[in-house]
Amino acid sequence: MASKCQFCGTTAYGPGCSGSTNGLHVHNENEKRCIYCGSSSYGNGCLKTPTRVHVHGHGGNKCIYCGSVEGGMRCKYSPTGGHQK
Repeated sequence: MASKCQFCGTTAYGPGCSGSTNGLHVHNENEKRCIYCGSSSYGNGCLKTPTRVHVHGHGGNKCIYCGSVEGGMRCKYSPTGGHQK
């Protein structure tokens, strides 16, 4: 089954979502994939969001920005500097 945007239900990624506040499609059901582009990569390189940082769905007790299972304040991709799960 294809992943769908949580706001509009389409399978599209990136800009063009009329239901989200920032206009981006969000696929938040899979912690193994970026919510904005569907990539399994972490860190820089997401071409579907202005920050260019991959953000994964919540789950698996992993940081959504880097994939680490550790806690604390050492995530170089997080806007706050800390791991976010």
